[in-house]
Amino acid sequence: MKALVEALNEISSSNNGAEAVKKSSYYGMSDSQKAQYKSEGYHAYQGKVRELLQKDDHLFIFHTDRLTAFDKYIGMVPYKGAILSEISRFWLENVNDLIPTHFEKPVNERVLQVKNCKPVKAEVIVRGYMAGSMQRAYNKGVREFCGCSLPEGLKDFQKLPTPIITPTTKAAAFEHDEDATPAELIEQGVCTQEEWNKISDMALKLFARGQEVYEDKGWILVDTKYEFGWDKDGNIVVIDEVHTPDSSRLWVRESYSTRIAAGEQPEMLDKEIVRRFLMDHGFSGEGQVPEVPAEVLVSLSKVYLKVAETLTGSQLQTALTPDHVTL
Repeated sequence: MKALVEALNEISSSNNGAEAVKKSSYYGMSDSQKAQYKSEGYHAYQGKVRELLQKDDHLFIFHTDRLTAFDKYIGMVPYKGAILSEISRFWLENVNDLIPTHFEKPVNERVLQVKNCKPVKAEVIVRGYMAGSMQRAYNKGVREFCGCSLPEGLKDFQKLPTPIITPTTKAAAFEHDEDATPAELIEQGVCTQEEWNKISDMALKLFARGQEVYEDKGWILVDTKYEFGWDKDGNIVVIDEVHTPDSSRLWVRESYSTRIAAGEQPEMLDKEIVRRFLMDHGFSGEGQVPEVPAEVLVSLSKVYLKVAETLTGSQLQTALTPDHVTL
């Protein structure tokens, strides 16, 4: 066993950061592993950052270290999968009293066992502040965003009067999700009006819980993405990850007001660090992806680790090398 902070510091002090990142990162199941699992009756699926094994009523989520932004593969963030697996476990257990989830149990530091559910083909994004794609659209003059009317006079990074839901369609891996209105999702047969009402109610309850817990830790849950599915009995449950810094924006609460008053960006605890590096280098989803330096990728992993250890109150350890991640 080794503390993750120690493992990341070793990468930071390496003479060849890029090689150290490559050596320490988990890319996913090998072809031989997939073939072995297939022979045992599992079905394998690959997403942008997670890989899945399904057998009977169970799904096994393998958290890789792949990083995406703007729906593109960006690079590897060492130990990111292990950290996000722990954050997901924490939150899925934390909200279980609030709404049903697909979570069953952890298998190891990178793999979670969950119920096999039929996904609702939409991403449900809840926003509490002016940030991200909505902020960029607003600054271009857009006032109707995913079915939500935005008032005049909103400023960058400002808190919204009340949280809003801005859904997107759920695209295949590495294809662009498209903004949508709830009416469009219903018209496309993604879900019924009744199901959307339940999904949106569940999403707002989840967001309120997330904001409450993160505020207690000194952070602001700015916005986040939820995914839902139907279990084998037809019940709607939350699936995938919840409130991780990979699917959410997190800001430091203590410095928020001061920095905004000074015209500065909030302190961020999420992958917006990498998004802004990419945008500063002329990339926002089109064209060649700039190479992100190893030190930026490792610093992102350390941010994620800070979130995980603050939430759980314990130091994360690693016992698995990338080639020993199995069920």
